[in-house]
Amino acid sequence: MKRPDSASITIIICFAIVAILSVSLMFMLGERSTANELDLSALQELADTIDAQYYFYEEMELDDEQLLDAAMRGMISKLEDPYAQYFTEEEYHKLLTDNEGNYIGIGISIQAPDETGAKVISVYTGAPADLAGIRKGDIITKINGNATAGKSLEEVITFFSEDATMPEELTYLRDGVETTVNVLRAEVHIDRVASEVLAGNIGYVRILEFNGSVAEDFVSSVAALREQGIEDLIIDLRDNPGGGLNEVLSVAYTMIPKDEVIVSIRSKNGDEDVYRSEGDEQISMRLVVLVNGYSASASELLTGALQDYNLATVVGTQTFGKGIVQSYFHLSGNRGWAKMTTDAYYTPNGVCIHDVGITPDIIVELPEELNDLAIDLLEPAQDTQLQAAIALFAQQAQARETVNR
Repeated sequence: MKRPDSASITIIICFAIVAILSVSLMFMLGERSTANELDLSALQELADTIDAQYYFYEEMELDDEQLLDAAMRGMISKLEDPYAQYFTEEEYHKLLTDNEGNYIGIGISIQAPDETGAKVISVYTGAPADLAGIRKGDIITKINGNATAGKSLEEVITFFSEDATMPEELTYLRDGVETTVNVLRAEVHIDRVASEVLAGNIGYVRILEFNGSVAEDFVSSVAALREQGIEDLIIDLRDNPGGGLNEVLSVAYTMIPKDEVIVSIRSKNGDEDVYRSEGDEQISMRLVVLVNGYSASASELLTGALQDYNLATVVGTQTFGKGIVQSYFHLSGNRGWAKMTTDAYYTPNGVCIHDVGITPDIIVELPEELNDLAIDLLEPAQDTQLQAAIALFAQQAQARETVNR
């Protein structure tokens, strides 16, 4: 192993000290009152010392704002909260834009590459990739002449041009034939809800995450399915990582009776906020919710409420177990935003599922060889969890016929 030189050691030590001292800085910028006055003079002294003495300061083009940014990130990392994060103003506004459902790109999602390339998981309708003919299941073998096979997703991202006005040259493999297309980035709308009618008048709705216009899209999708004569509904929350509280509540309103508790959120000091259904739209039909180990946070919140009220049968495998809530705090002086865990949430029955998850009513595993495959790429006939939901509705229909005879 190569021994670090003295300059490397110096910068490591300097930034380590900044990270340690940044705890007190955060409290001041957040205008949080403390019992003892915090002395931040050492932090200022360290910044001045780096400016005056660090040999490579000019080469690195460091300034006070960058040192302050490093201090902020250092303090957040000290929390050992996997969901905590510091955002600059620019990063935070980009996050808001992304969550709204629009971004500038080519409009595809891909898996980590294997020995052939990166498989396309989904293509957004009307996006540049869709218009160029790329389809779900295609394998991206080259991006701007760079082979994707065996690379990490992080490496693949670097293959795209930094100039958004330049077309991306993509080579994809389909049925053994390679095709190369040029795709120019444009505004892409993320469809977070997908739906279709399955055999037996069963509606299927998949919710990818609870952000943007998900509630509106969910309602319109169910309405369209009803017009096609569906009698039962499958809500697929597999691989759904969660999202915003307001968005998941708006979806829950369509199924949880008015004034019933959907979730209660408790802070560390014992304060509790109880959220009840506004019952704007009632979806009164037999429901099955599909979940797996990647169903987390807001998707667990909705699943837990539907299960507690016996409004849906939950099918699949144990969910992730993220029963905590993160809040955003704007730091004074436009110094950015801090996100950290502030609360835990409880299902209507008073259960906190954090680090536990939700146990399905019917546990069904996918075939082992399909466990790492994206949900979008599963063939319905191979999808044992989906087939279990369909079979359940068939059994319920048969039971009703028997009773009516």
